[in-house]
Amino acid sequence: MVAARVEVNVSPPAIPPEEAVSPRRNSGRNRGLLSATRALRGFGAGALSIVLAIELASAGYSSLLVGGLLGLAMAGASIWSLLVPRMERRIGRGGVFTLGSLALGAGGLLLWLDAMSLALVVVALLLGGIVAGASDISPLGALEQTALADATPDRLRTVSFSQYNLLGYVGNALGALAAGPISGIALAVPPGLPPGPRDTALLLYALIGVGLVPAYASLVPTAPRRSASVRRVPLSPASRSLILSLSGLFSVDAFGGGLIVNSMVAYYLEVRFHPPVSELGVVFFAGSLAAALSLVAAVPLARRFGLINTMVFTHLPSSILLVAFAFTPTLVLSGTVWVARASLSQMDVPTRQSYTQAVVPVADRATAAGYTTAARSAQMLGAPVTGAFLGIGGPWLAGPFVLAGAVKVVYDLALYRRFRPIRPPEEQAPSSPPSSPSAPGPGSG
Repeated sequence: MVAARVEVNVSPPAIPPEEAVSPRRNSGRNRGLLSATRALRGFGAGALSIVLAIELASAGYSSLLVGGLLGLAMAGASIWSLLVPRMERRIGRGGVFTLGSLALGAGGLLLWLDAMSLALVVVALLLGGIVAGASDISPLGALEQTALADATPDRLRTVSFSQYNLLGYVGNALGALAAGPISGIALAVPPGLPPGPRDTALLLYALIGVGLVPAYASLVPTAPRRSASVRRVPLSPASRSLILSLSGLFSVDAFGGGLIVNSMVAYYLEVRFHPPVSELGVVFFAGSLAAALSLVAAVPLARRFGLINTMVFTHLPSSILLVAFAFTPTLVLSGTVWVARASLSQMDVPTRQSYTQAVVPVADRATAAGYTTAARSAQMLGAPVTGAFLGIGGPWLAGPFVLAGAVKVVYDLALYRRFRPIRPPEEQAPSSPPSSPSAPGPGSG
């Protein structure tokens, strides 16, 4: 009996379009463009952070209402960040970039047209483009992070996120420094507009939004568009627990950050020391520049000690300095402590973004970025609290900074305990098994 020889042609399983590895030939170009758009948005946000709260107060709003309105801006940004993954699947990444840019421009324009109209201000803030601080919780930021991760291999991911954020903070610093001269530019007001404060920095912010549209249009797709019918759940089961835990912890940190969002800190310094806008600009220029330079150190620290260790052990001392900031007696000393804190407090930003994108499969990246960015909308709860403290005055002026420092210490310790065992691919030995069931399998970078 002769056994028949059967040849079986085994083809590798087809890879769904959403799981395909991103092509790399345009990756370097895209990384450069995304860093440039981050710098441009940072410049606008830096100028806006100096003038926005002061502008709203000049329009007649109380300290408590100013804080509430800034919280509303963060709420608008978080809502749109949550919608980013679904919108990307329906209208494509380019369509979402265009929509987000126009929303940013429209928000700045509405605030410039009539900051004394509460209804108009609310609409402007709910559009999701008003980011008055160094922390980037905007939908554009969430989408940029996804696009950057898609264009970057594992070995370069933390470096790319560091460079991306460095340019953002440099832009933020230059915007803060330019806020004084820009605010001093008197523009002719078109006839028919109601009277009221019209800071030129708001109009500049609107123009930046328009300028972002062609910049994003220049991005070359490095991943196929994902069909809305492919993913029926927001996150895959392997990622859900991990991202929800990260989002919960990030929301705690964000609440602490919301107590000290740049616009409210500028308002606090104005209430306490009454400096001109130009001096406030110098303080925040130096702080953002220190934060930018610290990002250079984040890469070798993360390579040597790991992403989680770098996030936690640079963040803890910055929280202690935050408490000390509340008790400084002069503007010069306040500025010095603020800059010292900034030199440590932002090294967790690129490491946090890199870690989030590293520990989920490629198909979950946009959703993970949307969830974790939206979680930082807990900042919206902090700004009204700071507004209430400022409204009371007296010794209560120190309250937001003491509370923020304590909240951030709790976040650091909880993050370290929960995520220390879960390592991104580049920190795992080649022969070691995945450190967590939630960690992605091969091909996630």
